Amino acid sequence: MHVSQQKRYQSNFHQVLFIKGGPISNSTQPEPYYLYQRPSFCLAPCCPSKIHITYIVQRIMSDAPPADLPPHGGPGWINPTIQTKMAWRDDDVVVSVPGKSGTTWTMNIVHQLREKGDRNFEDIYAEVIWCEAMSTPDCTVDDMVKKMDGISSSRPRAFKTHASPPLLPFHDKVKYVVVARNPEEVIVSMCTFVSKHSEEFLRSWGAPPEMFRFPNLEVFYNGFVKNAGFDKSVFKFVSEWWKLKEKDNVLMLHYNEMVADHEGSIKKISDFLGYGPYTDEEWQTILELTSWKWMKANERRFEATTVWSVPPLVRGGMMRQGSSGLARQEGMSEAMAQEIRDRGREELTDEDAFEWLYNGGKL
Repeated sequence: MHVSQQKRYQSNFHQVLFIKGGPISNSTQPEPYYLYQRPSFCLAPCCPSKIHITYIVQRIMSDAPPADLPPHGGPGWINPTIQTKMAWRDDDVVVSVPGKSGTTWTMNIVHQLREKGDRNFEDIYAEVIWCEAMSTPDCTVDDMVKKMDGISSSRPRAFKTHASPPLLPFHDKVKYVVVARNPEEVIVSMCTFVSKHSEEFLRSWGAPPEMFRFPNLEVFYNGFVKNAGFDKSVFKFVSEWWKLKEKDNVLMLHYNEMVADHEGSIKKISDFLGYGPYTDEEWQTILELTSWKWMKANERRFEATTVWSVPPLVRGGMMRQGSSGLARQEGMSEAMAQEIRDRGREELTDEDAFEWLYNGGKL
């Protein structure tokens, strides 16, 4: 890497590198622009240049560092700071789920219960808002906060987040539907999901597509998961919610439970949210519209096509199998599984919570 001029800034967990000049990654980039260090997104086996240290977030024509880099060190289109600044309402509902743990399914369940069955929605992300998503590379956190605060009060708002407290604010009058999944299954599913991001979307955010492509699960785990601490974040998520599971405004469910007992899980969420009562016809419609069969047949409605000007995923990129217990058949080795457990115990020390995360069961 040739750097003719550089300045370093510290911004939350990022080490920001401002560079004028090139080349970077064997190609000359217009100047000036910003890079932030993210080894987890730049794997040598997947990157022809073998450069390991930078991930392009955003090109900014100024001499100041970007004002709104995401505090979690993830991609630029996700910024959890938004939810810490928005004004929460007493009737808000939050779907708090780690990535690839049933998030989209739970979003649809909440929406269908709220609307008593809705066949006509275009995009679930327009109905249950992702309160960590930045609309464009040029928008600010304040822009997004204004958007969240401006949502109509004609119906209760519903939000999606991958965060847990304390990054997600906790309010006694807001209801939280929390779902977790066996970490082995999460990682297997995430490997496929990451590779399904479209090149056009990634390039619109300045992200080299090759850094989101992995030849196999082992490369994904050793390069991305461990470096980014993604595996640990799943355990940390449960650790934080476990402290609050007895709260009246918190409902914790396990993905296995939802797969094994679809109607029973919908009933639990319905009783918790209190959106009913429902007629028999409405209830049967809700069950149909939240089924794997219906969602898979209408999967484009669940691929965030309206959040950004460029759809983030290739068709079929969001929904995979809707099943559980298949991680070993999909490439999860015993050694990898044991390492995930060992690393997870650093974040989740409660043995009951640890067992529940892997297998579900009574809380």
